[in-house]
Amino acid sequence: MFGEPNKFTWQIAQKSKLREGSDGIDKIIRQLYRNQDHKLTNKEFAKLVGIPVPVISAVRGELIKAEFLKTKNILSSKAISWIEKELGLRFDYSFFQGFSPSSPSISTEHLSFFKPIIDALDDRPPPEYKYDQTRSTTETVLKRALIMARNGDVEGRKIVLLGDDDGLSMALAHLDCAREIVVIDIDSRILKVIEDFSKRNNYSTLIRTHLWDIRTAFPKEWLNYFDTFEMDPPYTVSGFKLFVSRALSLINPSSTSHGYISFGNKSPFEKWECQEHLNTNGLVIEEFIPNFNSYIGATILGSSSNLYIVGSIPQKVFRTELPDQTQAIYTFDENKVKDLPTVGYQIIAELYGVSNEILTNVTLLKEIASLGLEHSQLHAEEFFLKEYSPYGLSVIFILVESHCHIHTWPEYNYLSLDLFVCEAKEKAETFFHYLLKRINPVDYHKFQFYRGRPQL
Repeated sequence: MFGEPNKFTWQIAQKSKLREGSDGIDKIIRQLYRNQDHKLTNKEFAKLVGIPVPVISAVRGELIKAEFLKTKNILSSKAISWIEKELGLRFDYSFFQGFSPSSPSISTEHLSFFKPIIDALDDRPPPEYKYDQTRSTTETVLKRALIMARNGDVEGRKIVLLGDDDGLSMALAHLDCAREIVVIDIDSRILKVIEDFSKRNNYSTLIRTHLWDIRTAFPKEWLNYFDTFEMDPPYTVSGFKLFVSRALSLINPSSTSHGYISFGNKSPFEKWECQEHLNTNGLVIEEFIPNFNSYIGATILGSSSNLYIVGSIPQKVFRTELPDQTQAIYTFDENKVKDLPTVGYQIIAELYGVSNEILTNVTLLKEIASLGLEHSQLHAEEFFLKEYSPYGLSVIFILVESHCHIHTWPEYNYLSLDLFVCEAKEKAETFFHYLLKRINPVDYHKFQFYRGRPQL
């Protein structure tokens, strides 16, 4: 009829020149299906999906040519059958119209619908603090399920939850519109509660559970399989990064769904580090809801955390899995390594598209670096310069804190940085961002390491 969903949506996106790609077409099709009884104008439609009016008009035109639409508002019978079979849409979307993520409470209608889940959540085991478990309030669990469904990330989707001590999988199953729900957790107590719930409610074919330590590489058959992920990772930056990387290996790169990450407030540098990890891995923050999650206890988090809703940039390359990891990812483990020796913090960076004026002018480059060191409260003891023929520079500062090496390749508009400081991570990051602002490259890659701290 219309073929495989991702292929069809990609073709329509190409023909209509939609920059949002398959994701944009997927949103449009879902709104067409949900608003069959409403004759939406292009302006109203643009507001719903966040796509400009002329592009909406072009997409509707291509869907009419493909016999997906009979008119700009009416789906063909073949399209309706295809949507319900291939996309799994069938849920009454009006159920979500009274739900607002910013509302402090849930409506009586939603509470009544989720009554069996509210009772089931009482069976959750007490938190195991060595795994950074903290029990979410009942309303938080229900709000997570509702916002995922509101965004079209439950209907017909294959969902993976990396950890589920909150019991979200049970609320998602109760919506009865997902294609598949898989829970991966290190705690057998949690999986037992979910499995018992599934048996009682005939969800055993919908929910699957796996006992797994996230630090261990996933089996190949799990990779690139799911549409969307949800996680409430450990309260550490290393835990955040590992959970995100593991989740990405599970998601089909052509999926148009979102990822949902609940994470507490951190220092500005730690927040930047987490967001940089998202960007480096091809994820963009599409929605940020502060203090969306409430917890029972969890004073270390201020009894709340933020919700990041992330989307993936279109990719055609399948993702491979990370090897086993041994670093500390739970607060309990991280505290054990805090007193272990750390000799320094190192930043390796590659800056592309740098102007020749900077790359060949030793006076200017030395001035920028010197001011950056002063701005970062790092202290230069010695300075060395090497000029290459026919061009290129090496600018080296020996610091009280260690060293700063800058090398330039004007023929490639390329500059490399190696900055090593003892202990002072924030000073190193301050220097790097000062340098970035002054040099203003077209693009850059950055890597950072703790040096001398052994892994667990």
